[in-house]
Amino acid sequence: MRRTWLVMVAVAALVLDGGGAVAAGQRYEDAVGDVIGDAPDIVAVTVEEAEYGPLFSISVEFGPERPFGSDMATYTDVIFVEMAAEPTVDERGIMESGNGYLTGTHGVTLEMQAEAGAHLVMPTGMYEQVVDVAVAGPVLTFTLDRQLIDSPRDLYFQVLVGVERGEEVEGTDEGDVYPELDVGPAHFELGPSGW
Repeated sequence: MRRTWLVMVAVAALVLDGGGAVAAGQRYEDAVGDVIGDAPDIVAVTVEEAEYGPLFSISVEFGPERPFGSDMATYTDVIFVEMAAEPTVDERGIMESGNGYLTGTHGVTLEMQAEAGAHLVMPTGMYEQVVDVAVAGPVLTFTLDRQLIDSPRDLYFQVLVGVERGEEVEGTDEGDVYPELDVGPAHFELGPSGW
């Protein structure tokens, strides 16, 4: 199966600080209609944290024209969230894997992962099924315990979305990007974990 996708990038720094007020969340708007090809159009990314405890979530909202999913015969949408305390970024502005953590889902497995959870892939290549996946209308949310990723003070993450096709489609990259690759990272400050 040929995989074709253009990445949707949402890079944000999460700063865990020992004091101060707890941040409720931050919504990052994306331009509506800037999607390439027949892929879900990202309209916003939201980062939120629990008022108490170590949980935080990354939510991706899609436009109404094309929901995240799969028809199982010709395509399945793909979304990944990569996280690292000290990311390395390639010349395109995309985080390189190897020193961070990865989670995500495919449109074809979304329903199953909403019931059982998604994997969190560790830098060592080992993985655990510990990430909660929730779908509410056009919003797909990943929730996890920051202690599982070593509770870093600064955490950068990147969200990638695209389309996998059962048949080869020459010269087609499909996806959405937030923020634009040359803009740089978005920033979010996490408050204390409540422990």
